[in-house]
Amino acid sequence: MLTKSRLTEVRPPARTHIDEEARQTLTMLHGCAQTVNVVLVALTDAVELEVWADGTLRRRSRFLRDTAARKYSDRLASRLERRGYHRRDDVK
Repeated sequence: MLTKSRLTEVRPPARTHIDEEARQTLTMLHGCAQTVNVVLVALTDAVELEVWADGTLRRRSRFLRDTAARKYSDRLASRLERRGYHRRDDVK
């Protein structure tokens, strides 16, 4: 009699916390009685792009490269500008 071999799935342990190395505000947009803040977060193995709306985290996207995250941020900002949002000048 043949027995079926079990496939065991190896999963890495889940991170208990994420150590960020740096954080930079890329753009801040204001409109429709709402402020949208796009923040680039540098991690050890990747970068994350966080989109905050009025102090609430709306979206977090992970990228392997800084350039890909910045390009996505530019596309997101231009899309929001077409919808009536305006860039804030006080972001450095």
